[in-house]
Amino acid sequence: MAKKEKPPAGPDDLVRAGAGAYTSGDGRFGVQKSDQRWFLVDNEQSNEFGQQLIHGPFATLDDVRAAIPGARDIKPLLRVPRRPRGTEKSGSRNARAKAASNKPPTPMSWIDRLPAQEAAEVRRLIAALEADGISGAESVVKRDRDSDALALAAEEVIARRLAKLVAGASPAARDELRKALRRMAEILTDEGAATARPLPRWELVETPRDPGQRPRKVRIRP
Repeated sequence: MAKKEKPPAGPDDLVRAGAGAYTSGDGRFGVQKSDQRWFLVDNEQSNEFGQQLIHGPFATLDDVRAAIPGARDIKPLLRVPRRPRGTEKSGSRNARAKAASNKPPTPMSWIDRLPAQEAAEVRRLIAALEADGISGAESVVKRDRDSDALALAAEEVIARRLAKLVAGASPAARDELRKALRRMAEILTDEGAATARPLPRWELVETPRDPGQRPRKVRIRP
């Protein structure tokens, strides 16, 4: 019996390139591991500094795989070419200096007001959410930080991955899949607190980032 050929890898599939290294099926991205974390490297685009455009870190290869479709749509900031020294006239320099001195200072953002380490963590979370395809990531993180009871960033990540699950199904199956996911959400999110004793009760919570944090409830919104 002839051995069945393995189907070719899709553009968003991961293909092993070596120990701790993978590429996307179309070669657009490389995947590298460092300190038990994974990074997604765009082989076609560079960042605003002309360096490699890197997404991450990600905890698992599944997280990397889920981030690839969204990473295709991320556009880096435009690079501004430097003017060679000596080519700018003194009058132009003086005018630019005067304009800069008259320009009002850029107001501090809510992130700038945070302690340095906390601000860095917030920026890393925003970048990770953007790499996962979450739109309005900064607003999501701000609302997440302001909420004591609900894990809003986790809800956005779950909602996007469930939406991708529905989008990946055949058109004929999507309605039934949405119904099943809505019922699953009701069971996991709402019904656990209302079961009659002696049945057990449950709730879906976020794993705290720090030992001192208390778990926050996660609502599923398929």
